[in-house]
Amino acid sequence: MKFFSRKAASASVLALGALTGLITMSGPASASPSQCSVGFNASIASSTCLGGTGEHRIVCFYTHHIPGVGTIQGYGPWKPVGETSTTYCPPDRVTNTFVEVR
Repeated sequence: MKFFSRKAASASVLALGALTGLITMSGPASASPSQCSVGFNASIASSTCLGGTGEHRIVCFYTHHIPGVGTIQGYGPWKPVGETSTTYCPPDRVTNTFVEVR
């Protein structure tokens, strides 16, 4: 007794594979880091985030001490919420500092 034809069986396997792919791609909802702050201590800039999930890092743009070199971009390492990210950032030459989140 034949229950499925080969074409019907193949179509069923393909449909099941596509459905499994959709389920695996969708994950739990997450909120970006929140309650973030920037701090300075001598020539070190830092960022700390207290809420949400994900990661954050400090970003510092400052002017190089040699005229004509231009702006240097300093990036701290990506850190989870609750930990601190730091980077070199000379306070007398800072043009912009902010927290980047993902």
